[in-house]
Parts: sequence; C-alpha cells; structure tokens
Amino acid sequence: MLQNFADLFHFIRLSRQENEEEALEEMANCPPHWTGAACDWPICVHGRANPATKLCNCHNYYSPPFCISCLPGYWGESCDRQPLKGVTSASDFPIRIPPILIKPILIAIAILILLMVVILIYRVRIYIQSRKPPRYDDIAKDQPPPYSS
Repeated sequence: MLQNFADLFHFIRLSRQENEEEALEEMANCPPHWTGAACDWPICVHGRANPATKLCNCHNYYSPPFCISCLPGYWGESCDRQPLKGVTSASDFPIRIPPILIKPILIAIAILILLMVVILIYRVRIYIQSRKPPRYDDIAKDQPPPYSS
C-alpha cells in the first residue's frame, strides 16, 4: 500500500510538472498579459478574470484591463490611498467661505497688514530718534591736551 501511495504521489508530481510546462509553452506564444489556448484570457495582476466576459474584475481601485495600475485619484501599493478621500469637488470642501464675505475679509487683512507696517515704521523712527552719541568720557580715556599758549 505504501508503494502504491508513493507511485500515486510521483504520478501527480509528474503530471503537475507537465501541466506547468504546457502552461509555460502556451504563455510563451501569447502577447503580453494574455494567456490560454487561444490567448483570449487576460492575466489579471490584481484581480480575477470573469469567465463569462473574459475581462478582469479588479480588486481595490486597480484599473482595467489588466489591473496593473491604480485608477485616477488613487495611489499606494494596494491602490487604496486617495488624497482627501471624502472630497470629490471644491463644493464638498469642509471649510467654505460664503462669496459675500470674501471681499470684506480681504479688506480686513489688507488693513491689518497696513497697520502693522505703520506701527513698524513708527517704532523704528522712535528708536532712531532716541539714540544719542556716547559721552566723551566713555570714548576718550586720555585727558585732552592743555590749551595754553
């Protein structure tokens, strides 16, 4: 019985090896990304081929026809990342400023910038005016020469 089991195992291994060699021969004659006896089955890298339509049903957000690259707007190794996932258009953005407030907000920002520039100029002017030259005693350590004739 053990001998029969070993023979059966050897037969299965040989037939599997022959099937793999036949599959490799079939694949060698087909264009890239196609397989099958008539080269009519797509090789779906990240998906499965639908037997009825012979088209790929891609997993996650991979794009047809062969599920190799991501659909537009998706990225990552699994095509599962999307920038700002919930936002599909500008109208869906969570922070929306009503159009009537845009002009007053811009005017307020311009006034604040102008006010900051005026305050900066005023402070620089005060600093320049408050500067005084150092006293003579601080600069000259030697006494001046006598002015007698």
